[in-house]
Amino acid sequence: MLSMVSANQFTNIVAIPLITVAYAVFLCIDHNRNPNIADIKHEIQDIQNSGGVDGLVFGGSNALYGLSAESLSYYTGMRWYNGSMANEAVIGTRIIQDLSARIDRAKVKYFVYSSVLPYWGQTSWTLDQKVIGEGIKPTRSIVAYIKNGGNIDYRSRMEIRNGFGDIVFDRIKCDFNGDSHVDLRAKKWALSGVESLVDKAISFASIFPNASILIVLPSGYYGGLSFDDSIFDEAVRTEFYGVLGGLSGKYFKNSMVKVIVQPPYASITQVCDSPWHANENGRTWRTLNLIEFMH
Repeated sequence: MLSMVSANQFTNIVAIPLITVAYAVFLCIDHNRNPNIADIKHEIQDIQNSGGVDGLVFGGSNALYGLSAESLSYYTGMRWYNGSMANEAVIGTRIIQDLSARIDRAKVKYFVYSSVLPYWGQTSWTLDQKVIGEGIKPTRSIVAYIKNGGNIDYRSRMEIRNGFGDIVFDRIKCDFNGDSHVDLRAKKWALSGVESLVDKAISFASIFPNASILIVLPSGYYGGLSFDDSIFDEAVRTEFYGVLGGLSGKYFKNSMVKVIVQPPYASITQVCDSPWHANENGRTWRTLNLIEFMH
């Protein structure tokens, strides 16, 4: 009986706290060694060391596939970096602040945020919302760490980025067959999420106080349908600037904020592996379209 009590006491007093602390340390190491974030931190730091960053692109996979920081650098004469993630749900203020801490934020001239969330009807998503399980769930299993150690390149990643943060399409398999496409009803859903885009613009302006904040609703593939997008474009602008209203002077003292609705992909030949993912041809087209609306 005494031995059983002693065993329980040992478990409660020693074993459980030790396991808890060990797992907390493991999570810390795991989250800080996320391959995508680690690579981006390294590249941003390199750009800063070589003269600084003038423009940043952030967003989810739509921006990772569909916008080119290298092309933006070439056509604007400024140095850009694409810090977009494969999963838009992880693009929160915390990560953006972490990445941007490696550059001079006050010298950033343009900040582009490209989001498909409004098209999905996710109006309640906020910049500081955590991914479900983010705090307690590792990105790699303990077994993977034992097998591969701390090497962040232990797995081959689908997205291979160049020094500008852009995907190198020669190493990506684009096999979109047109079986899926964006539902036209997504445009109706997007209108209900415009107010949340203003909230995001305010948060971004607090991080990059002198930057022009460009909020972009990205191109998508609608099955090759031909339709007039100008009505939707005008509705988004009206709603966005209506909500923005008198907030400009309060939150955007040294910067400009603009909402940009990019047109649909006209052909399946512009799409990689998803209705929201451009291939190299689509990325060039979409990037040049963005440049037209930047000023």
